[in-house]
Amino acid sequence: MKYLLFSVFFFIGSITLSAQQDLVWDAYNIGFTLADDFVETNNSDEEFSADGDGMSISIVPFSNDEIDETDITAFTISIFAEMDITRTDDISMIELNGFLGGYAEGSSDGARLFVMGLIDPNSATNFFVIITFHDDDQNAVDEAINICQSIHKS
Repeated sequence: MKYLLFSVFFFIGSITLSAQQDLVWDAYNIGFTLADDFVETNNSDEEFSADGDGMSISIVPFSNDEIDETDITAFTISIFAEMDITRTDDISMIELNGFLGGYAEGSSDGARLFVMGLIDPNSATNFFVIITFHDDDQNAVDEAINICQSIHKS
Protein backbone atom coordinates (compact mmCIF):
# COMPACT_ATOMS: atom_id res chain seq x y z
CA MET A 1 0.00 0.00 0.00
CA LYS A 2 2.84 2.41 0.84
CA TYR A 3 4.43 1.62 -2.51
CA LEU A 4 1.15 2.33 -4.32
CA LEU A 5 0.69 5.68 -2.55
CA PHE A 6 4.30 6.64 -3.26
CA SER A 7 3.83 5.71 -6.93
CA VAL A 8 0.67 7.77 -7.22
CA PHE A 9 2.28 10.83 -5.59
CA PHE A 10 5.40 10.42 -7.74
CA PHE A 11 3.25 10.18 -10.91
CA ILE A 12 1.22 13.26 -9.99
CA GLY A 13 4.40 15.16 -9.12
CA SER A 14 5.93 14.14 -12.45
CA ILE A 15 2.92 15.45 -14.34
CA THR A 16 3.08 18.75 -12.44
CA LEU A 17 6.81 19.14 -13.05
CA SER A 18 6.55 18.32 -16.74
CA ALA A 19 3.77 20.87 -17.14
CA GLN A 20 6.20 23.72 -16.47
CA GLN A 21 9.12 25.29 -18.25
CA ASP A 22 12.06 26.99 -16.59
CA LEU A 23 13.17 30.04 -18.52
CA VAL A 24 16.09 32.43 -18.24
CA TRP A 25 15.94 35.92 -19.65
CA ASP A 26 19.53 35.99 -20.83
CA ALA A 27 19.62 39.76 -21.34
CA TYR A 28 19.29 40.23 -17.55
CA ASN A 29 20.20 36.81 -16.21
CA ILE A 30 16.94 36.28 -14.33
CA GLY A 31 15.00 33.05 -14.29
CA PHE A 32 11.37 32.12 -13.73
CA THR A 33 8.96 29.25 -14.28
CA LEU A 34 5.96 29.35 -16.60
CA ALA A 35 3.37 26.72 -17.43
CA ASP A 36 4.22 24.76 -20.57
CA ASP A 37 1.39 26.40 -22.54
CA PHE A 38 3.18 29.78 -22.46
CA VAL A 39 4.83 30.95 -25.67
CA GLU A 40 7.34 33.80 -25.79
CA THR A 41 6.03 36.81 -27.66
CA ASN A 42 8.98 39.15 -26.98
CA ASN A 43 12.48 38.45 -25.73
CA SER A 44 14.59 41.56 -26.20
CA ASP A 45 16.65 43.92 -24.06
CA GLU A 46 13.52 46.08 -23.59
CA GLU A 47 10.97 43.43 -22.59
CA PHE A 48 10.27 39.77 -21.99
CA SER A 49 6.68 38.71 -22.57
CA ALA A 50 4.79 35.47 -23.02
CA ASP A 51 1.20 34.41 -23.45
CA GLY A 52 -0.44 31.28 -22.08
CA ASP A 53 -3.96 29.96 -21.99
CA GLY A 54 -5.89 33.07 -20.89
CA MET A 55 -2.84 34.63 -19.19
CA SER A 56 -0.05 37.03 -20.15
CA ILE A 57 3.18 38.09 -18.48
CA SER A 58 5.48 41.00 -19.27
CA ILE A 59 8.75 41.87 -17.55
CA VAL A 60 10.17 45.29 -18.28
CA PRO A 61 13.58 46.42 -17.01
CA PHE A 62 14.54 49.90 -15.93
CA SER A 63 17.73 51.38 -14.55
CA ASN A 64 17.97 53.33 -11.32
CA ASP A 65 20.63 52.72 -8.69
CA GLU A 66 19.15 55.18 -6.17
CA ILE A 67 15.72 53.59 -5.73
CA ASP A 68 14.97 51.56 -2.59
CA GLU A 69 12.14 49.18 -1.62
CA THR A 70 9.96 52.02 -0.31
CA ASP A 71 10.38 53.98 -3.54
CA ILE A 72 9.64 50.97 -5.74
CA THR A 73 6.53 50.12 -3.73
CA ALA A 74 5.20 53.67 -4.12
CA PHE A 75 6.10 53.64 -7.83
CA THR A 76 4.39 50.25 -8.29
CA ILE A 77 1.25 51.55 -6.61
CA SER A 78 1.25 54.65 -8.83
CA ILE A 79 1.58 52.52 -11.99
CA PHE A 80 -1.20 50.28 -10.70
CA ALA A 81 -3.42 53.34 -10.10
CA GLU A 82 -2.77 54.60 -13.64
CA MET A 83 -4.17 51.34 -15.03
CA ASP A 84 -7.73 52.34 -14.01
CA ILE A 85 -8.08 49.49 -11.53
CA THR A 86 -11.62 49.33 -10.16
CA ARG A 87 -10.92 46.87 -7.34
CA THR A 88 -7.72 46.56 -5.33
CA ASP A 89 -7.25 43.23 -3.56
CA ASP A 90 -3.76 43.50 -2.12
CA ILE A 91 -0.82 45.91 -1.86
CA SER A 92 2.34 45.03 0.01
CA MET A 93 6.11 45.22 0.17
CA ILE A 94 7.91 42.01 -0.77
CA GLU A 95 11.29 40.35 -0.49
CA LEU A 96 11.71 37.73 -3.19
CA ASN A 97 14.75 35.61 -4.04
CA GLY A 98 17.27 38.44 -3.67
CA PHE A 99 14.94 41.17 -4.94
CA LEU A 100 13.12 43.81 -2.89
CA GLY A 101 9.97 45.49 -4.04
CA GLY A 102 6.30 46.16 -4.03
CA TYR A 103 3.29 44.24 -5.21
CA ALA A 104 -0.28 45.18 -6.10
CA GLU A 105 -3.19 43.00 -7.16
CA GLY A 106 -6.61 44.01 -8.40
CA SER A 107 -9.09 43.87 -11.23
CA SER A 108 -10.81 46.01 -13.79
CA ASP A 109 -13.41 45.17 -16.46
CA GLY A 110 -13.15 41.40 -15.88
CA ALA A 111 -9.34 41.30 -16.00
CA ARG A 112 -7.14 40.58 -12.99
CA LEU A 113 -3.74 42.22 -12.73
CA PHE A 114 -0.67 41.43 -10.68
CA VAL A 115 1.94 44.20 -10.78
CA MET A 116 5.33 43.84 -9.10
CA GLY A 117 8.17 46.30 -8.96
CA LEU A 118 11.44 44.54 -8.14
CA ILE A 119 14.79 46.12 -7.37
CA ASP A 120 18.09 44.34 -7.27
CA PRO A 121 19.95 45.88 -4.31
CA ASN A 122 23.27 44.90 -5.97
CA SER A 123 22.57 46.43 -9.36
CA ALA A 124 21.06 49.48 -11.05
CA THR A 125 18.80 47.15 -13.11
CA ASN A 126 15.28 46.74 -11.77
CA PHE A 127 12.07 45.24 -13.16
CA PHE A 128 8.35 45.66 -13.43
CA VAL A 129 6.36 42.44 -13.79
CA ILE A 130 2.78 42.57 -15.03
CA ILE A 131 0.60 39.46 -15.17
CA THR A 132 -2.96 39.60 -16.50
CA PHE A 133 -5.72 37.00 -16.71
CA HIS A 134 -9.50 36.61 -16.33
CA ASP A 135 -10.76 37.86 -12.96
CA ASP A 136 -12.81 34.77 -12.13
CA ASP A 137 -10.05 32.21 -12.83
CA GLN A 138 -8.75 30.86 -9.48
CA ASN A 139 -6.33 28.50 -11.24
CA ALA A 140 -4.78 31.54 -12.94
CA VAL A 141 -4.45 33.27 -9.55
CA ASP A 142 -2.50 30.27 -8.24
CA GLU A 143 -0.40 30.14 -11.40
CA ALA A 144 0.35 33.89 -11.21
CA ILE A 145 1.49 33.50 -7.60
CA ASN A 146 3.75 30.61 -8.62
CA ILE A 147 5.22 32.69 -11.46
CA CYS A 148 5.88 35.61 -9.10
CA GLN A 149 7.50 33.37 -6.51
CA SER A 150 9.70 31.69 -9.13
CA ILE A 151 11.45 34.87 -10.29
CA HIS A 152 15.11 34.71 -9.28
CA LYS A 153 18.60 35.77 -10.25
CA SER A 154 20.30 33.11 -12.36
